[in-house]
Amino acid sequence: MSGDVQVRICESLGVRFPRATRLVITVSGHHTKRGWAERALQRLHEQLAPLGVELNKEKTKVVDTLNGEAFGFLGFDLRRTPKRKGNGHYIQMTPKKKACKAIKAKVRDIVQHSGATPMPKVVAQINASIAGWVNYFRVGNASGAFSEVRDYTEMKVRTLLTRRKRRRKTSIGWRRWSNEYPYEVLGLYWDWKVQPLPGVESMP
Repeated sequence: MSGDVQVRICESLGVRFPRATRLVITVSGHHTKRGWAERALQRLHEQLAPLGVELNKEKTKVVDTLNGEAFGFLGFDLRRTPKRKGNGHYIQMTPKKKACKAIKAKVRDIVQHSGATPMPKVVAQINASIAGWVNYFRVGNASGAFSEVRDYTEMKVRTLLTRRKRRRKTSIGWRRWSNEYPYEVLGLYWDWKVQPLPGVESMP
């Protein structure tokens, strides 16, 4: 952001923004830029007012990442994190815990209401739900969240397989069902690759 804190939104009047428009403005944390965040917010108000656009007061805030504060944006948590190698920091993007709980609840619901549905169809339903979630969150630093959801999904599938074979639920089918069966035979989702943003480290 330049020295006069420009927040350029629109060149002409009469332009309408979508109701769900979300915006993040970043400001340097250098001591010479002290007060810029507040000035940027004020300038944003000034730019939006002639357009008849108002900021959501409950969701608009200034966050100081230098002091360890984090903020949520479009399902992600963003925080300033030290680089693993060398000096400096970067902004780490991870799926919010709420997002992880939501997809696990979806998988659990599919399993609980599977009834007598053949396992390949049950797995196909699970895959359809997981694929969209993974594709949305695969940017940034989602590997830790992906491992959590992947392990949970595999556990639920193994539990269902075990229950249908009328075996003890405590075994969770780990010994009976090798990885080959749920993934290669049933086709359980396995594209958990994370795609880091350009210039951003890949970390859990």
